[in-house]
Formats: sequence, structure tokens, C-alpha cells
Amino acid sequence: MNGFETRRPVIVGVDRSEASRWAVRWASDEAAGRHLPLRLLHAQKWPTGGAADEAGHPWAIGVRAAGEAVLDTARLLAGERHPGLELTSELAEGQPVRVLRDAADEAAQLVLGVRRLSEPRSALPIGSKGASQAGHLNCPLTLVPEPAEGVSAPGPVMVGVDGSPASHAAVGLAFEEAAMAGTDVLAVEVRRPTEAGRPDVIEESLVDLSEALAGWREKFPDIRVRHEVLTGSPAPLLATVATRSHCLVIGSRGLGGFRSLLFGSTGRALVHRCTVPLVIVPNVTPA
Repeated sequence: MNGFETRRPVIVGVDRSEASRWAVRWASDEAAGRHLPLRLLHAQKWPTGGAADEAGHPWAIGVRAAGEAVLDTARLLAGERHPGLELTSELAEGQPVRVLRDAADEAAQLVLGVRRLSEPRSALPIGSKGASQAGHLNCPLTLVPEPAEGVSAPGPVMVGVDGSPASHAAVGLAFEEAAMAGTDVLAVEVRRPTEAGRPDVIEESLVDLSEALAGWREKFPDIRVRHEVLTGSPAPLLATVATRSHCLVIGSRGLGGFRSLLFGSTGRALVHRCTVPLVIVPNVTPA
């Protein structure tokens, strides 16, 4: 266990989108693989002028019925994918971003869907719900995109490494994901173009990778591990290399090549570019 995995549930935000269905698939796999309960959460913002205590009004009845229908669809999908999964659902009232953030305090992992644009090489419009959660939660956040056409069987679990405590936590979760998926781990450190060719930089990166992987190889001896040191702009490079990965795992408060990763332009670019599930692991010690 990486410290985030407790009897807290995996929580997935659900709505009517196709991206939400992929998020439910991922979340149910996570819950089943980690032997955790799954909670389906749909948040409703009341129409302008409406109030939650107007339960008897026809419009209020309709709003709640629509929300329950969303949850019913998600419940059926998760139940069919993993029969016997411990499953609960919640129809919450309030701003979706705030509801999801509050729920994350009780979660082992928060999972959200990501819409995919049809234009080739377009950025992913994750919207306010996903973007606003990144870097602000006390549990891992997974953003699950609609899969691109033509993608074959998943490749390795790719993890970004930079020597920071957050990236060490990310490595642990990456090994767990690889064990559940029956695949390999690819550990990658990205250095800035200005550092290309410097022997001390390459040596430092190899030390970072060695230290990050230490102990996990022994804990998961059946998992094949590869590592690479790349030079370039971190977000585009990571997103490109991860294209054929099972998922990309990163720490939310990295140093070096990931400095300010989920708070500046680099983080926003990665969140919008990634075409595989992006797992963001915070540098916190869970209760």
C-alpha cells in the first residue's frame, strides 16, 4: 500500500458525458483491484432562482430525477464491469467543483472524466471541474480521457521522476498500477533543453531514478522496469511519450523539470495534452 490506499472509497464524479462513462470504468477497476468501495457522485447546481428546499416544485422534482438517472446509468455500468463491487451513490447539491473537492477529503482516489476534441492533435478541454482540482487535493486525482481511436493494448505505466517527495509517492502508486494492470513501469525524468549534454545533469538524473526506484523493484520483483532521461519541454514531451502508456503518473509538487508543475503553464499544458489517464499524486501524508 502506498499510504493513500485505505478503506476510504474511490470516488468518481459522474455526469451525462461519454467521458464520464470512461471515468466510471477506470474507477471501478481501481476499486476492485485495490479491494476498496466505489462511490458514484453526481453534483447538481440549482437553477438560478431555485432553492434546494423547494422539493415539491415540478422543476425541482425534474432536476432530482435527472440526477438520479445519471447515477443509475453509472451504477449499472460499474456493477456489470465488477459484479459484487461494494457500491454506493450520492446525489449532492451545490457547485460541482466544491462538492468534488470536499468529497476528496474522504477519498482514496478521485476520478474525473475528460472530454476529447475530434480535431487531430487538439488539446483536451477538461473544463473547470478537472483543472481546478489539480494540485489542491489530499488524495490522488485521476483524469480519464475518452480513448483515442486506434489505440491498441495498453503499454507500461509511465511515471515522472524528479527526486522530489511527491515524485517518490508517484513511483509507489505507479508500481501498484502496473501490478494491477499486468504491465511494466517506465520511469522518466525530463531535463530542460538548456541542460542538454551536461554530464553532471545526466548523472544527477540517473541518481534520481535509482533512488526513486529503490525498494519498489524488490517489492514488485515480477514487474519489468525501464528508465529514461529525456531533454525537452516537460509537458509536451511527457504527453507525447505517454501516448501508448496505460497511464501517466506524476507528483503534484515536483522540483527540477517539474517545478510548479500543476500551478503554472507547464502543468496546464500537460493536463490538456495528455491522451491517457493522468494520475496526479499529492505530496501529503494521508491520515
